[in-house]
Amino acid sequence: MNFIELTTLDGKEFIGNVNLLQRVFVTSEGKTAVVGWNNNGFFEVKESYAEVIEKIYTVNTATLRLKYKNQ
Repeated sequence: MNFIELTTLDGKEFIGNVNLLQRVFVTSEGKTAVVGWNNNGFFEVKESYAEVIEKIYTVNTATLRLKYKNQ
C-alpha cells in the first residue's frame, strides 16, 4: 500500500493511504483540502496543493520502481 504523511491545520500529523484518496483541491479560502479519508466530506491540511501532489507522485513512482526492480 502507498501512504503519505500530512498535517492537519491544528498541527496533528497523520498518514493516509493514497489508494483511498479521492480528491485534492484548494478551498475558496486558499487552503488545501483532501477528500476520501473520512466520512465527513473533506478536511484541510497545512501542506500546499503542490506539496500534496508531489508526495502522491513520489509514492507512486517509488512503488513503480520497487515493482519493476526485480524483473
